[in-house]
Amino acid sequence: MATSDLGATLRNIRKTVGLTLDAVASQADVTKGYLSKVERGTASPSIAVVSRLADVYGVRLADVFIPDGERGPIAVTRVSERTQMNRNGIELGYVYEVGSPKKTNPRADIFFLTLPCLSDDIGRPEFSHAGEEVILVLEGQMQFTFAGSKILLGPGDCMQFDSSVHHHGVAIGGKDAKAFVVIIPDKREG
Repeated sequence: MATSDLGATLRNIRKTVGLTLDAVASQADVTKGYLSKVERGTASPSIAVVSRLADVYGVRLADVFIPDGERGPIAVTRVSERTQMNRNGIELGYVYEVGSPKKTNPRADIFFLTLPCLSDDIGRPEFSHAGEEVILVLEGQMQFTFAGSKILLGPGDCMQFDSSVHHHGVAIGGKDAKAFVVIIPDKREG
């Protein structure tokens, strides 16, 4: 999904639920200016930010990417059909591919994540969002920071954690790292 398409979708959802930029920015812990840039397609939000926005709007993360009318009881997504989202700037070049966008009422959101190998870990933003997250490293090595502790992960290593705690990952060892990510939202009442 292009950044401009994502921004337009987020703006439409916000207007549909009747919230102002100020109200959403405050609840999602982003600035009004940043949210405006996201909606105009001039800023590319992280999955954590999109997840927080979805929570504020009362929709599932998957609803932001694929409308209900395009979903079914089973979803098969071929590798060539994955929706790619490139995160530049503050998101450090992470590339997310939506793994299964067409399942009706999914209980979790799945992504394939590519982390670029960058020269240092200084000044990297940390992410937090509601729910739990599972990361399975497919290729390369990742240094994962969770609540300030650093954890080294390699191919086949898997971790599950409370994603409301500040976290981030970086590829190490001179090459990009690839991972399979599952985001399990908090259970909603009702």
